[in-house]
Order: sequence, then structure tokens, then C-alpha cells
Amino acid sequence: MNNKEWQSLLLKYREGKCTKEEMLKIHLWYENLNADGLAVLSEQEKREMEGRMLGILAAETSADTQAEPVVVRTLWRRAAVYLSAAAAVLIVVSFWVFFGNRQPAQGVAQEKMFVQAPNSSLITEENKTNVPKRLILSDRSTVILEPGASIVFPATFSADKRTVQLSGNAFFEITRNPDQPFLVYSGKIITRVLGTSFRIKTNGKDKALEVEVVTGKVSVFENREAFSESEPAENEDNGVVLTPNQRVTYFPESRHLMTGLVPEPVKATQPTQEARMVFNDEKLEKIVKTLQDTYGIEIVFANDRLAHCTFTGDLTDMQLYDKLALVCKSNGADYEVKGTRILINGRGCD
Repeated sequence: MNNKEWQSLLLKYREGKCTKEEMLKIHLWYENLNADGLAVLSEQEKREMEGRMLGILAAETSADTQAEPVVVRTLWRRAAVYLSAAAAVLIVVSFWVFFGNRQPAQGVAQEKMFVQAPNSSLITEENKTNVPKRLILSDRSTVILEPGASIVFPATFSADKRTVQLSGNAFFEITRNPDQPFLVYSGKIITRVLGTSFRIKTNGKDKALEVEVVTGKVSVFENREAFSESEPAENEDNGVVLTPNQRVTYFPESRHLMTGLVPEPVKATQPTQEARMVFNDEKLEKIVKTLQDTYGIEIVFANDRLAHCTFTGDLTDMQLYDKLALVCKSNGADYEVKGTRILINGRGCD
């Protein structure tokens, strides 16, 4: 059996799809490893390799198969004693390829690097504190790293584009430059902007990536170079364009991009003086237009009669969804978020 066939078999083992005969073949292979090869490894390397393998197997083995982990752990301990140089290389390569990539990323340094600095050096910043950390890049753009996040960027950006690579959560305020787009590589997506503010977050539960836009326009698309040969990025157009208060969630397992609205929309334009939203028997048609212009979010009526309803009250110091809830409640209506739009439902008024 050649190296490629062994790797294919190890992949089946990882996914729990091995037959009894294949399981026996793996176990016998470990049993028959040459005893002379460990000379190439130091004692610390032996202990580290054994610890990694045992940890991987403990995580991969289901709780309902109590007998198998004991057998496998025993075999791995024997493998740590009887590894030959060739077998050691094969185990390390195979298990790092098939098991290691399932472990949570420990910073940008362990990911494939997409940022280049031909005329300067690369800088890595990691927030090891429990409070946000503010960074200023060479173009005067700012990045606020959340605790546990890390970022790689060149000391000086190239003339044609600005690129950084992020692991974890961060908020960006990008200095506008139409001739020098700003690209953020994070996981398997790229966020591309000219000058705007946005937030990138990672959902640790399902490893989903979220991009939320505060100001400006952002395009988010898959990074084709981040895919391995076994998972080709076939859809070249898998991307979306976002405007203020919109967000996209990228699910790496299904490669699905789901757009929606941010949990707490903010005003798309920041006037020098806060404009008061006080309405006196005003029609909903005008109120909705005011909210649309303020937040940059499309709001539509389920039927035309809703536009004739009226509202009296002060909405100045309220969040958007609270404003909508109050306006709708006073007219026996309700609202719901539909993708990147808000739909107002109700019977309406004469």
C-alpha cells in the first residue's frame, strides 16, 4: 500500500468509516513498525508526538465505544516506542493533514499566509489581554483587536493594495483610498473595501464567520486559495455586497453565505447635531421614509393601507427596532426582518 492509499485509509479512520478489516490493517501496521527509527527523534519530540496523537484519538473516538480507545491508546504507545524514521514521517504528515486541521486555530501563524510584504517586513500583533487592543496601520487605518485575536500586516502597504490577515474578532476603520483597496483575509473569506468601517467576528460554536458593516460598502467573497485540493472552490461568484447595517454569515462547512441585518442598527449618517424624531399625527409612509434615510435599511409595507396609518410620539432616543415596535403597536401592526429588509405587517388604516 503506497503513501496515498495510507492517507486515504487514515481519512476513513478519522471519519469513522473503516470496516473491521481496515481497522485491523491499521492496527497491524502499527504493531509491525521497526524498532530502530526513534533515534532520529529527541526525547521531547517523542513525548510531544505521543501526546498529540493520544489527544487526537481521544477527541475523535466517540464516547459510546468504550473498548476501542483503550486498544488504540495502547497501540499508539507502542508506536511511540517502535517508530521507524520512515513511519514517523508518514504518521506526522498524515495525522497533521487529516487530524490537525480539525483543531481550533491558534492564531494566524498556523494558517496559510496570504499577506505579502515585498518591500517591508510582516508584523504580527496578538491581543493577549482581556480588553480590546487598538492598532494604527501605516495608512492610518485603525484596527481594534478583541481579546484572543491576532493579525498579520506589512509594515508598509504596497502601492496597489492593502492586505491583512485576521484570526478572531476585530473592528476596522479604513482610511479611504480608491486606488488602493483594503483586503482582510479571515478563514476562507476575503472582505474587500475602499474606505469604510466594519466588524469581523468568528462564531466558535460552528466556526461561522460574520462581517457587519457600519459605514460604507463592503464586498465579501470566498478565498479560492484557502481551499485544499480535496475541497475545491468551484463557485467563483460566491460572494455578496453589503451596505450599512447589513451583515453576512459564512458557514464554512456548507460554504453558504447568509445575509441579514445587524442586531442593533446604527445611523448610517452621523449629523453634527442629533435630529429629533418627533411626530404629530404623521402618516407611517413619511415615518418609514425618515427611518430608511437615517439607517439605510429598506422598510416595506405588506399592504398599501398601512401607509395611511398615523403615529404621534417622540422616537429620538430609541434604537431602530424599538422605534418600529412602538409605531407598529400603536396601529395594531408588527414587523419582521426579512433578509436585509424589514417588512411591516397589519391590516392597515382607511
